[in-house]
Amino acid sequence: MTDTGSQGIPTPPDERAARARPRELGRPGELGRPRKPGHSRKPGRPWRLAALAGAAAGLAGVLAVQAAVLHQPGYLVSRPALLYLTMLWWALGLLTAALLVLAAPRRLALVLLLAATVAVQGLALTHGPRLSDDLYRYAWDGRVQAAGVDPYRYGPLAPELAGVRDDWLFPDSAGCTADHPRPRCTRLNYPRAHTIYPPVAQAYFTAVHLLRGPPREHKLQLYASLTSLALVGLLMRMLAARGRDPRLAAFYALTPLAGLDVGSDAHVDVLGALLALGAVAVLTPRGAPVPAATSAATPAAMPADVAGGPDAAAPPTTTTRPSRGRVWMAGALLGAAVAVKLYPVLLLPALVRWGRGRRTRPFGLLCAAGAVIGLTYLPHVLAVGTGVLGFLPQYLNVEGYDQGSRFLLLAGVGIHGTAAKAVAVGVLATVTAAVLRSDPDRVPVERAALWLVGAAFLTATPAQPWYGILLAALAVLAGRLEWLAVAAAAYPLYVSLFTDLPGDAWTLRVSSYATAAIIVLAVTLTRSIRHGRPFTSSEMSEDASPPDRQAIAAPHTLGAPHGATDVQR
Repeated sequence: MTDTGSQGIPTPPDERAARARPRELGRPGELGRPRKPGHSRKPGRPWRLAALAGAAAGLAGVLAVQAAVLHQPGYLVSRPALLYLTMLWWALGLLTAALLVLAAPRRLALVLLLAATVAVQGLALTHGPRLSDDLYRYAWDGRVQAAGVDPYRYGPLAPELAGVRDDWLFPDSAGCTADHPRPRCTRLNYPRAHTIYPPVAQAYFTAVHLLRGPPREHKLQLYASLTSLALVGLLMRMLAARGRDPRLAAFYALTPLAGLDVGSDAHVDVLGALLALGAVAVLTPRGAPVPAATSAATPAAMPADVAGGPDAAAPPTTTTRPSRGRVWMAGALLGAAVAVKLYPVLLLPALVRWGRGRRTRPFGLLCAAGAVIGLTYLPHVLAVGTGVLGFLPQYLNVEGYDQGSRFLLLAGVGIHGTAAKAVAVGVLATVTAAVLRSDPDRVPVERAALWLVGAAFLTATPAQPWYGILLAALAVLAGRLEWLAVAAAAYPLYVSLFTDLPGDAWTLRVSSYATAAIIVLAVTLTRSIRHGRPFTSSEMSEDASPPDRQAIAAPHTLGAPHGATDVQR
């Protein structure tokens, strides 16, 4: 009997034979997909097992380097070796993360990642802070608020707070870490200045002060580590929701950002990053279809995902806009993030554009964010008025932003002072306009947010490495791992401010960020060339989407979408 198709047309013999062949079961997400002739999983197994062994060795190396960093003599930044070890940590962490993503069995690699993430944070708890003493100010602000005093009202040395001071934060001269122990020395930086931290951060400090935990700085380290673990968990969940490998979270979890800036120094920036990513997660459509060819579960997608390739890193998004409730929730989370550290406000244009075409949705997001910020500031404004600004104006002056001397990349090309500030504002305005013009269905929220935060970093060139926590999280989520170089660029700059390094310090600082910018540009150009599109400035607002399902099903169909490119990632 002749086999016929659905239209009564005889089926060719080759197709009947293909139908008769049983389908093999592939990996999760590949159920019922026939394997290519001659394809077998066995040839790939040895190198994947080797990758697993290499990842295990790499994790041991990461922990060894972390221990060496923590055991460096001296208080905080004291020797050039601290920088060399930290950059070695970066290299080992990224290499190990790549091996973990490539390793098999996948579940074992995932367990290894989770164990290593906890081990990095656990090791950090065995020592005090390493690069920064900000956690002592956190402890002080929490103590002041627990005593019923507004943290913006007085500086730590104010006589009104004499009863709040203790021998830990204000030790005698023999146990003090300050340079000028008169009349009483203190572990706090800028002891005469009012606090700079926004109100949600202040609420966090108070909560940590009231909660149970280990003594002194280890208590702050513990809760910062738990927040970092929550950030890793959220990253893994969001990556899985996008059809990508959750093990990519290792590109944050195994770096000095997680182990040093959060685990050892307990920077509150990790809370801001957690809330900001929570806002992005709320706007992420649930259950968005992910083409099988772009799934991170497929063997072919693994290396591309590690490299930040568009096919693996940016599955197509859905055209469904988030509901009104999710928009308000996202706005509230973003407002809370801004009230932890101010710079998450950079994400606002990326989130607002999701409501484009529906007037109430951007308005709702802005209202929710503004309401959270306003309500958290209101009690302090009623108590101290403009004193809620705290140390912020002086901070901008200390960092050189007031004079326009802080923009290192602009200074490297001869732009200083007022001209540098004007160029910086122009760059951020241009990127913001490009984000607002971009198509939300073609440029995911996290990638648009990465453009904004990345542009701000390359323009402002901050000295504080812990500011890069949010940048790194967005880079991992967006599949644009080249931006991790920008997060790492702050370490040479920061360490050079406190210790003598070989060579000219200013050249080192500029070249650090310049190298990171070159890496981002080179990877962006390479990605554009690979996908057959010339690099143009318009690509920022016209970032092509990855291949859709029709193109994957019929890759040789004339006129099918070619692929995805990206510029300011």
